[in-house]
Amino acid sequence: MKSLRALDVATAPTFEQYERAATTLDRIVATPPDPPRRFAGRRGWMLIPAVAAAVAVVLAVAPWGGDGRAYATWTPVPVPLTSAETGLVGAACRDDMRIYKDLDLDRAELVLAERRGEYVAMVYRYDNPGSEASCLVHNLPGTDDVDEVKTTASGSSGPFEKAPAGRFMEGALSVFPEGVSITEGAAGPGVAGLTIHTEGLSVQATVHNGRWVAWWPGRALVEDGNGKWRDVPRTYDVLLNDGRTIEDAQPSR
Repeated sequence: MKSLRALDVATAPTFEQYERAATTLDRIVATPPDPPRRFAGRRGWMLIPAVAAAVAVVLAVAPWGGDGRAYATWTPVPVPLTSAETGLVGAACRDDMRIYKDLDLDRAELVLAERRGEYVAMVYRYDNPGSEASCLVHNLPGTDDVDEVKTTASGSSGPFEKAPAGRFMEGALSVFPEGVSITEGAAGPGVAGLTIHTEGLSVQATVHNGRWVAWWPGRALVEDGNGKWRDVPRTYDVLLNDGRTIEDAQPSR
């Protein structure tokens, strides 16, 4: 009998595919962004106290609009951005992030970027003290239109911790009103890929230079009715450089 994991719609990529994606991301991150053109955004956020050093939960509570139709284009496997997309969307993200007074945008560097259908996700960070900001933006491929800009930010009192070899660490987790979640963290040496399994979805993260990010149309946190929040169950599979996959891997603490 096949396991439920074997029935996932998403087919896990090979190590070579991860390598090609990482190479493309290296080139995009290193490419100076094109001048920004047109964008518009709506913002709002609330921070929940960090549950551990350099780990924060962020609940975005502003009443953003949108009927969620664009999320139907979401794909479990991300694709890298072009340099033009990086410049266009990056400008919108950084402009919206100015609301975070404790975030030093002069130090914040783009470390992760991915596209899933009509939405682009980006992660900016810097160390000492560790600060992270995530951005989710609607951008129809091939157009200059950027809207529904959503950003969150979190940080710690010290530097970010690095994940051990072959392991990963959970970082900031954000949940938006439309029922969309985005999370990121650290990936140790030897980690080529990471897949999140939650509520019937298999979400392949973008892994690059010791960090990872993933987002999906679903709530990673739900309220229990008593004013408290609990995690929606999710598990992780880790793809190693040697081609091995560690199923149901536990995050390093």
